[in-house]
Amino acid sequence: MKDKILVAYATRYGSTADVAEAIGDELRTMGADVDVRPVDKVQELTPYRAAVIGSPIYMGKWLPESQVFIEKNQQRLRSIPVAFFAVGLTTTDENPEVIRKAEASMDAVRMLVTPVEAGIFPGRLESSVLSPTDRAIITMIRAKTGDFRDFQVVRAWAQAVWQKIAVV
Repeated sequence: MKDKILVAYATRYGSTADVAEAIGDELRTMGADVDVRPVDKVQELTPYRAAVIGSPIYMGKWLPESQVFIEKNQQRLRSIPVAFFAVGLTTTDENPEVIRKAEASMDAVRMLVTPVEAGIFPGRLESSVLSPTDRAIITMIRAKTGDFRDFQVVRAWAQAVWQKIAVV
C-alpha cells in the first residue's frame, strides 16, 4: 500500500509553490503517493497519513492562510506526522540571528502542532511582479532580487522528512 502524503502551502508570488512541488516530487521518488495543493484547496485531511505544510515568511510571519489551515485542522494534524517549511528572502544570509528570526516565523504554528521536522529555505524575489506595497517594502529593506532557492537542499530535506514519516 502506498502512503498518501499531503504537501500543502500558501504562496504570494509562486516561490513557495515551486518549493512545495520539489518536495512533493522528491517524496514521490521515495515511493509516496503525494498531493501538492495550496492550503485553500485542501478540503479534507482524512486521506492523508502525513502532511508537509509551508508558507513564505512575510513580515516575519507565515501567511495567514497557512496558519488558519493549521488552526482549523489541528486535531487531525496532531494525529499524523507533520513537517513545516518556510521560504524567506532573508535566509540567504547564514547569519545565526537571521536564521533564528526565520525559525521564529513558525512559532505560532508550532504551538498548535509539533512538527517532526522543520525546514527553512531561501526564496526568489522578482521585483517586477510585486505589488506596489511589497515593492516599497523591498526597497525600504534593501532586499536583493534574484532566485536564491537551492533545490538540491530542498530535495535533501524532503528525504530527511521521508525518513521520519515513512511507514516501517
